[in-house]
Amino acid sequence: MAPDAGGALRLIRPLPLTPEAFAPYGEVIAHQGSERRHHLTEPMRHGPEVTRHASWVSRVQAAAPGPVEIRLMERHRYAAQSFVPLTASPYLVVVAPTGADDLPDMARLEAFLASGSQGVCYRLGTWHHGLTVLQGPAEFLVLMGQTGRGDDDEFWQAPAPHALVSISD
Repeated sequence: MAPDAGGALRLIRPLPLTPEAFAPYGEVIAHQGSERRHHLTEPMRHGPEVTRHASWVSRVQAAAPGPVEIRLMERHRYAAQSFVPLTASPYLVVVAPTGADDLPDMARLEAFLASGSQGVCYRLGTWHHGLTVLQGPAEFLVLMGQTGRGDDDEFWQAPAPHALVSISD
């Protein structure tokens, strides 16, 4: 939802990250059930354009200071992208479905609060906000297939902030 006529932004309170709530956007990386192993389906998904798998560790120095302004979104058309926390820092997961114009549908933006023991795997083509930690510094293992052509990341910036995600009670 864009700012209203009075310029007010939509305030979103994040929901707890659960496999059921996050299912339209990807997969929660955490053990589930009582079996010894919980197999994941999304992290290795990719299209035929992917020629290599990449992994790296991302470090975020500082925690988000107050409400998080949502303006810049990104997606990866050719491969799923996974984030696995290496520190026990909670973080925000902000996602939006793709609209009819092939851009993020900001009116349907959703936010989730991930514990420091849950990772996420964004499905191919899922619009998401950048990594936003609530306690810093924090480190994440990132896994993603790449084309090798330099076109793996697509960014979209709204002309004005669309929402604020509250990170306090």
